[in-house]
Amino acid sequence: MNFKMRAVKTVAAAGLILTMGTGVTFASIGTGTVTADSLRLRSEASTDSDTIAMAAKGAEVIVEEDTGEGWYRVTYGENTGYMSGEWLTVALTDGTIIPAAQGTEPEQQRGLVTASVLNVRSGPDTSYDKVASLKAGTVVDIVSDPGNGWYEIDSGYISAEYVTLVGADYEGSSELGAAAVAIAQSLLGKRYVSGGSGPNSFDCSGFTYYIYKQLGHSIARGSSSQYYNSGYFVSTDAMQPGDLIFFFDRRFDSSGGTLPTTHVGMYAGNGQFIHASTTSYTVQYDSIYGYYAPYIVGAKRIG
Repeated sequence: MNFKMRAVKTVAAAGLILTMGTGVTFASIGTGTVTADSLRLRSEASTDSDTIAMAAKGAEVIVEEDTGEGWYRVTYGENTGYMSGEWLTVALTDGTIIPAAQGTEPEQQRGLVTASVLNVRSGPDTSYDKVASLKAGTVVDIVSDPGNGWYEIDSGYISAEYVTLVGADYEGSSELGAAAVAIAQSLLGKRYVSGGSGPNSFDCSGFTYYIYKQLGHSIARGSSSQYYNSGYFVSTDAMQPGDLIFFFDRRFDSSGGTLPTTHVGMYAGNGQFIHASTTSYTVQYDSIYGYYAPYIVGAKRIG
């Protein structure tokens, strides 16, 4: 599937003018700096709403609106949503500084283990002793993020390379799905080639076909065949890492509307999916929000 459109966003140094891909231009009210170890960007100004992204301590956001209820509407990276003022220091364009309220504890970060086996070490480096091990699919509470590629958990330290951040209410993933994501991550940067099915080049369905074949699960070849014949359907609101996520864009439909999909990728958690992309002609991460959201037609779980 050849996604060529890109959102355009610019910030002027003076005046903080934000231009979105829709062509709408408006002035922000200032900038914000995250003071918690991590802070969620939510779809609505409520802790009950969906998480769009996670911002690390020190991350900067563009503040567009103060809701007056302890929340700000902000833009972080390519995403726009809401952040709690409890853990966001805001610098207004008139020079006023509004410190983070910090009235509650920061939101709990959790991590999903995607390696087949992940060692827990006594310190944040492979030179430290192994104190335990975790299986793929294990969900752990993250005590702190030192920012050096390791997370601290209750029993020690784990490499962030093999952990996908998930929400505090995440219910867990299967070992199969976590192992599939681990393989997908190991293939990041491989070339997109039409008809490719590994190990060094892939098209979209060849990518997902190859991964599950390595795990002993034979799935169909072709995005629409996988949509029809592989696994079982799950709600896109309940996707877990390893689930296949399907897209349809009529601009890239060569079937004349007879097939249900034009692209497939693998959900990796935290609103991200991994796919063999024709935008960059590589295997890469992308967000399920923003540009791709209107083209999602379903999700399936294997196993």
